[in-house]
Amino acid sequence: MLTLLATLMAGAGLVLAGLAAYVAWRRGTRMGWSLAVLLVAVAWWGTAYAVELSVADVAAKSLWGDLKYAGIVTLAPAWLVFVLQYTGRSRWVTRRLVAALTVPAVAALVVLALPATHDLVRYYSETAADELPIVESGPAFWVIFGYNNLLLVGATVLFLASMVKLARTYRRMALVLLGSALLPWAANILHNLEVGWFTRIDLTPFAFTITGGLLVWGLFEERLVDLAPLARSAVVESMADAVFVLDAFGRIVDVNPSAVALADRSRIELVGRRLRDLVNLSGIAEVGPGGLVLGGPEGDDLRTFDVSQQPLHDVAGRTAGELVVLREVTERVRDQERLQQVLDDRSRVAATLQASMVPTRLPEIPHCELASRYVPAGDGGEIGGDFLDVFALDDETWAFVLGDVSGKGAEAAAVSAATRYTLRALAGPEASPATTLREVNAVLQAQTESERHCTLVHGRLRPPGGGDDPGSPVRITLSLAGHHWPLVLRTSGKVEEVGMLGTALALFDDPELHDSDVELAPGEVLCVFTDGLLEARRGRDQFGSDRVADLMREHSDLSADDMAGVVLDAVRAFHGDELDDDLAMLVVRHVDGDVRA
Repeated sequence: MLTLLATLMAGAGLVLAGLAAYVAWRRGTRMGWSLAVLLVAVAWWGTAYAVELSVADVAAKSLWGDLKYAGIVTLAPAWLVFVLQYTGRSRWVTRRLVAALTVPAVAALVVLALPATHDLVRYYSETAADELPIVESGPAFWVIFGYNNLLLVGATVLFLASMVKLARTYRRMALVLLGSALLPWAANILHNLEVGWFTRIDLTPFAFTITGGLLVWGLFEERLVDLAPLARSAVVESMADAVFVLDAFGRIVDVNPSAVALADRSRIELVGRRLRDLVNLSGIAEVGPGGLVLGGPEGDDLRTFDVSQQPLHDVAGRTAGELVVLREVTERVRDQERLQQVLDDRSRVAATLQASMVPTRLPEIPHCELASRYVPAGDGGEIGGDFLDVFALDDETWAFVLGDVSGKGAEAAAVSAATRYTLRALAGPEASPATTLREVNAVLQAQTESERHCTLVHGRLRPPGGGDDPGSPVRITLSLAGHHWPLVLRTSGKVEEVGMLGTALALFDDPELHDSDVELAPGEVLCVFTDGLLEARRGRDQFGSDRVADLMREHSDLSADDMAGVVLDAVRAFHGDELDDDLAMLVVRHVDGDVRA
């Protein structure tokens, strides 16, 4: 019998020591340490008691019986600290409280350790010869007993009172913990009050294995109460998204209030239905760009939902069902549609304005081939400021203009249009380009309130006519208003810059402008372009006018249109398809016969 009891106590001690080690290893919270101390105390109690029962010598029994008190006096304070921490009263666990709880425990051990006061706590009768001799209790024992039970009962009541005020799940767990706490407490009371068979044996450490196991399981596996389902339930119930829980066969087994409102049916009506069938009852059910589109039978009140599907697995990892969440994104989809409409309208406006910056068709000029290219920056969605135009001044004289207004957007386009059409109105066959540009500058100065300026090339062109020899040159007079030099390809293969730099328009009241005369012999080519061509980049390297000159020399035998295409292809290959700046280019080639542009 004695061997069995000692084995039980030793086993209880080992189990509790293992639980304490597990708690210390997990150590996820501060309260885990107080629980570990509690379990170590009970483990020591059970182990020392097992040795006390197993030794035959009364003196040895007395020694191990005294040693077990290190666990007994630690148990109640550790339980109190654990309860305070778990119930949200960690601020009460101060150094002062720990010191106050330590003093009685240390005092009890001191009284037990001193020979003069030892028997005030406990002692074995010297005449006891029974296998399980009765331990006699002194007056100090009852002080220790009362103090420990006061802490144990007070902490337990505090714990249970905190739990029962909360949800029913807490109450159920509170009842389980109450039963597990009463078991060792009852065993200890029966032993110390010397009731029947419990007089000779204290089963408290053994009973604590049940309590300790429940506490560890509750704290780390169920968090003493499985709060996650409660929290998830509260979140799901308050979600604006419709939540459907489906079984493995696609039938609805649970819904939240938002799903009930969306389906316009009670929860009882929804449970057991297939979600797909329910969706089809809405009258309209289709998957569009924004997600699932639902509507009424008449096709009105369309609503769009983003569908999230998450498989649900059982503990074995098998698919047990599916969680479907419908999040309404109707307003977001409508906003995207409105934004797309705005972008489409903007693109149409930009395309219309960009088209107005260049002539739809170049005029036919005797003995001249004309070609142009116009490429807006980026994807063409932003309105640029580059423009070009070619128009007749009389039967024998034509004008051309190619310019670049600073900035982008509607203001830049407005200045471009004003410049182009003002120049058309003021240019004349006898007026020099520089004179015309001064008049245009005066108009822009009066009309342009912003700090926008315009660089441009304006030229007056006279091809051979009348009785002139077809081999006579094409005569061009240029004026450069802050614009870089055009290039001329000579029949010798030389490419030269022509014109004299002047001041950009809309900056000063009296800009510096000059006229320069240029003659094109048959086969020679004039190329005029904006800085979008020159400033195209590959890393830090710019395309530059030298590359344009090289291309003109290399492809001197090409028509004006083919040469313009070669230059543009080279720029795109150098920079990329989407340029950083607008590009406008005009190519004029003198040919022997009449050529249509």
